[in-house]
Amino acid sequence: MITSFTGTVKYTLYSAMLTLMTFKCLATDHQTQMAKHAPKPVLSPEISSDESSSKTTKETESDLIWKGISSSFALSLEQWDQDTPWYKRWSASVNLGYPLVETPATLPANATTGPSNQNLTASLSVKHSIIGNWFISATAYHYFDSDLQQAWNPDFTYVFGYSDWRPYTFSLLYSNYGGNRFNPESEVKHTEFSQGTWSLGWKFPITKPFIDWLSFTDDGAMGCQLDYNYTPEYFDLPSVEYKNHHQTVSLGCKYSIVGNWYVNATAFYYFDSEQKQPWNPDFTYGFGYFDWHPGTITIQYNNYSGNRWNSADRGPETGRFKDGSISISYSFKF
Repeated sequence: MITSFTGTVKYTLYSAMLTLMTFKCLATDHQTQMAKHAPKPVLSPEISSDESSSKTTKETESDLIWKGISSSFALSLEQWDQDTPWYKRWSASVNLGYPLVETPATLPANATTGPSNQNLTASLSVKHSIIGNWFISATAYHYFDSDLQQAWNPDFTYVFGYSDWRPYTFSLLYSNYGGNRFNPESEVKHTEFSQGTWSLGWKFPITKPFIDWLSFTDDGAMGCQLDYNYTPEYFDLPSVEYKNHHQTVSLGCKYSIVGNWYVNATAFYYFDSEQKQPWNPDFTYGFGYFDWHPGTITIQYNNYSGNRWNSADRGPETGRFKDGSISISYSFKF
């Protein structure tokens, strides 16, 4: 357990930021694919004039919505033998994270508290597709300056659940980004499962005519995801104690400008405004070059700090552009 009040606060801040980072990384993959497969008007061969039936298009789109909803959480056991062999269902990525705000190389002697960790890190993520779109993944971290790794900086993180990149599908994920340890000290757990977050989401594309109003390029496409997020146990700063049932709803959208270049943003709504801590953002944002294919490189900027609609309301050293970070990653399959 964290041995000081400041350490506890920092642990929660870091956990919240990492949780948001992974939600966005997952959403980036799904929204990129979803935008490429946004439903187009499907016309009957007999219709050749511009006065095509809007009803036909609407019915076709409704069919796609129902197909996405009804296929969610599919567990095709009968296709197990026909599916990809288990040993070929592994994929991975290596990542280098560079924060724009740097922490001093060393902390004062005998210091028990310090600034929020902004350590240069490398990580290896491994994902196993169990069957269909059910999966489990884990990430191990290396801190280039090991002296800066604090109790709230994880040795590893993990995610599991169901997520399909196709439009109009539901997803259900559990993620844990707390101070997980491979070799914890005595009376410290490897992980605090109750402090992870469950997220139920639904993906949908932005179609015509709305995409025409929002896009400024010929290749522009947009996909969004609506999520209900639930954390059983969270740290509350005003009461200086752990409380239960932290709940939010988030809406994230990604706009593919051209090719694999994109911008994205997510807005959050808190069911109980008193649950919002100084580090909990009103919104997050990012941009960069993202390619989901194996054997490719992705470069991104992301900002998950305590951004506020009114900048006067943000907490100290949060919500600024320099509080974001740049990451470079390379993906591959086994």
